[in-house]
Amino acid sequence: MKNVLSIVLVIIALNSTIAQDIQYVNAENGLAIRAQPNRSAMRLNLLDFGTVLEVVEHTNLNLDVINNGKKLSGEWVKVRSIDAYDTFEGYVFNGFLTQEKLQKQFKSKYDEFTVTIEGLTEKSQIKDAINPEFNTVTMYKLKDGETLEGKIVKVKHHQEFRSIKVFQKHENSIAISDDKSHCDMIQWQHYYSSWKPLKTVRNNHHFEGLPISKEDASRFIEVDIEALKSVVKEDCGVSWSESIKTITSINEYPVSIKVSKHYLRIVMTDIDGYKTEKIIIFEVPVHQSTSVYAQR
Repeated sequence: MKNVLSIVLVIIALNSTIAQDIQYVNAENGLAIRAQPNRSAMRLNLLDFGTVLEVVEHTNLNLDVINNGKKLSGEWVKVRSIDAYDTFEGYVFNGFLTQEKLQKQFKSKYDEFTVTIEGLTEKSQIKDAINPEFNTVTMYKLKDGETLEGKIVKVKHHQEFRSIKVFQKHENSIAISDDKSHCDMIQWQHYYSSWKPLKTVRNNHHFEGLPISKEDASRFIEVDIEALKSVVKEDCGVSWSESIKTITSINEYPVSIKVSKHYLRIVMTDIDGYKTEKIIIFEVPVHQSTSVYAQR
């Protein structure tokens, strides 16, 4: 009898695991999780867009919410995390849940404010090997096809403030490529655009990323062609050196200019007039620029 009971319990456990109701947070500004299924209950946390949850219990406690002028109807549901390193359990409004698989948005958190970017996926920060605790400048890598252009940059303040401003610029580098491979001069000379302010959209805490034209993506400083050939021979090898031995400018095939980094500068002035400035750098995939910016 004990063996039969054990088998039944194992089957129930397996079915429970297979039948998990997995859903994703679909609230752009985050979803509050509470200790009890009502709005006045203690808020345990604010769950990021794309957070994965298991719905473990329906309460049948219905709720209507107005979001951006539209009515959302749903109910309170009990949820738990499925992340072994970030365990929690509580109640959320399921009008902001979806079964569609979503990825967490990019987020960079500081003491004074948090920066999130709609349409850009979560990324791991590239640590500074010399000073890993330095966070005035943080760096991340973009995936293929990702860009800041047209993206909504949201700055959520953690304290009273007078103003929040966001600026953008980009870096161009020299690339040497053919249809099969490439050699990028990321550590050599660069062109840097000037800082341009982002315009606010929706409200004063949302900013829209600037487009980069084909002309802006191809700008560069004057370079010594012979110096370039020497660096290519040392860094890229004989075959690439041979491929550029007859060029007289950086606009001749197989040499081209590419956008290699995007920069954001966030400046917040607090209520006492003290300014906090953070810079976020995004490395662009080495082979992306030709296809992305040549169309603009």
